[in-house]
Amino acid sequence: MRPAADGSHAVVANGCRRAAQRYARPAPAAEVHVAGAPTTLEDGIAAAARLLKRARQPLISGLATDVDGTRAAVNLAERCRAVLDHAHGDTLARVARLTQTRGWYATTLSEVRSRADFVLLVDTELGDRYESFARRCLGPRAGLNDDTPRTVGFIGPAGRLPRDAALDLRLACRSERVAEALLALLAELRGNPLAATRPAGLARRSLTELAERLRAARYATIVVTPAALGAACEPVLGAVCDIVDELNRDGRAAVLPLGGDDGAQSAVSTCTWLTGFPLRIGFGEVISYEPQAYAGTALLASGAADALVWIDAFGNCPEPPPGCPADRTIVLGATPSNLAGTCAVHITVGTPGIDHFARLVRTDAVVTLALPQQRDSGLPSIAGVLTRIAEKL
Repeated sequence: MRPAADGSHAVVANGCRRAAQRYARPAPAAEVHVAGAPTTLEDGIAAAARLLKRARQPLISGLATDVDGTRAAVNLAERCRAVLDHAHGDTLARVARLTQTRGWYATTLSEVRSRADFVLLVDTELGDRYESFARRCLGPRAGLNDDTPRTVGFIGPAGRLPRDAALDLRLACRSERVAEALLALLAELRGNPLAATRPAGLARRSLTELAERLRAARYATIVVTPAALGAACEPVLGAVCDIVDELNRDGRAAVLPLGGDDGAQSAVSTCTWLTGFPLRIGFGEVISYEPQAYAGTALLASGAADALVWIDAFGNCPEPPPGCPADRTIVLGATPSNLAGTCAVHITVGTPGIDHFARLVRTDAVVTLALPQQRDSGLPSIAGVLTRIAEKL
């Protein structure tokens, strides 16, 4: 990377479009506001501590931060008996529910790169968020299967055809019918008769060909992006897991979920290390795990949460969900927020891996990446601010 005088950086090599955009942001001013008035960091921390002391049921959410920031958030939640959730909590809860109730065969980025000879992308558009996955995992030849070239298939809406991956097989159907298509594929794999002549609008011969490709593969991998599936997340993931189970009767197959954006994978992994539970936990006499009752948006909408700490160190979720009055909202953000002039406390913080050293858990949850500091902006880290707030409680 090449630094500029305003604190921005130009990505010279090995970067994706998203990284280039984020690193190009100049360093924000180190500002602190209490009730809309500029003040010092010490005064902002003291005001935040006073608000949390008065709160009956605080909510710490957003959680777009690194491993150390999540550690500090868990510690603060324990001190003030808060509930913890993430900005992408709905998707995280759906995935957690699936793994808790049935489990799955999951793989890693390295395994896909080195072993997978057939990769099926399910309703997955790689260009916006996972451009590097196509370049680094799908582009190279499968290293341990040198005699078998990697092939890539896609099932989903035509508008989501990956721009950065060369496809050998395309099955176009609407997003709301992807689960139906996968269940028809499962029937083909099991040899069960299908009554429908065009399940999910697909030609039977295309499903038969896809089933044959999956059966013939030495290591088949099905890639999904749970966040993009919305309400169809659980039926689609369930069908994917059933397909992988069937393939593993006689061969080898796995699922690779892509996600964990905005520090979500770091938050889930760190919370699980520290408490034994994923997110949507509450601290009281004991730790309670309530993935439905502790949904942050629901707590705010019902008024059950009477104070909010919103954390956004990456600048992608600057505005908290509606529900909590501004005068009981604390925002720790890396970019300007419309609430800066009205919320109880607003503190501008540094971005992990840019303004301070950071650790982030990779999307496949098996590697923690160390990200060195890129500039000396003087902006505080989420971990530092939350730790100082906790010390005043």
